[in-house]
Amino acid sequence: MSNPLSWREITLIVIAAFILFNLLVMLILVPHVVFYNTIYRNPRKKRIRECTNKKDDDQVKMFKEGIAWANSYNDKRIPLEITHDGLLQKGEYIDFGSKKCAIILQGRTESLLYSYYFAKPYAEEGYNILVVDLRAHGLSDGKYQTGGIKESEDIIAWMEYVEKRFNIESFVFHGICIGAATAIFATKKLEEKGYDKVKKIVGEGLFATYFEMFKQNFIHYKKKPFPMLHLTFLLARIYTGVSFFNNKPIETLKNLKCPVLLIYSEEDIFSPHNLCEKLYISSKNPLSELVFFAHGRHSHVRSSNLEEYDNKIKEFLNK
Repeated sequence: MSNPLSWREITLIVIAAFILFNLLVMLILVPHVVFYNTIYRNPRKKRIRECTNKKDDDQVKMFKEGIAWANSYNDKRIPLEITHDGLLQKGEYIDFGSKKCAIILQGRTESLLYSYYFAKPYAEEGYNILVVDLRAHGLSDGKYQTGGIKESEDIIAWMEYVEKRFNIESFVFHGICIGAATAIFATKKLEEKGYDKVKKIVGEGLFATYFEMFKQNFIHYKKKPFPMLHLTFLLARIYTGVSFFNNKPIETLKNLKCPVLLIYSEEDIFSPHNLCEKLYISSKNPLSELVFFAHGRHSHVRSSNLEEYDNKIKEFLNK
């Protein structure tokens, strides 16, 4: 007959079980918290187009300046909507009577009103302006954002609609972070179908892979990416039906014919310098460019380099 456990042994077993239980809870809870705060939007949450970070003075400034610019063209401003993938999606169009259209795609969490902040150089070069609330953003339907993957199909539907309604002959993209990834994915899909009306892409803060973007966020907030980030992406695969591991801008760029202007800042902690250079190298078009500005954090490069930023875009468009 075995000897009964001592109180010391029982205490150690209880402590070990407590630690194991808490570890399992963390492995389940933390990825869900990250997922629901970055990828998921509660369908019961009120749809709004307000600035999402009112404590950030620079972001509020950009938001207000974009709205003011759009308001100055209210006589040419047209509300639009389409239904794609079962989702009602909202957009706006500023019609200057051109046959060219610039599609401006905001970063994660923001609405189409934020996109107007980047419209000025395109309007000055004779482009009509299309801005949209990406799925699960602004007033558009949707529970999940997918880092530009499903959004790229939505944008193709928007392009088809705008091309027919306004008789558009060519498009350019301007994307911020996820918006830039959306533009890259959409253009590649269109090129595979033989569609050649996308002439240029400008991407600010484009990430090499969505994993690397999330990883830099974890590091910034002093959290270890493994295994929480991997489990978060597993949840995303289960709920959204797409794999962030299998869809990578850096791989998409390798076979993209369209020239791309990649804009970054030396102060951007979420898009490391070495990965930005790898992205540029992966683009085979000789007209593609990589530009680093000295100042400006992630998605705020224009705010810190207004004149130089706009001039660079105009120069790229006129190549």
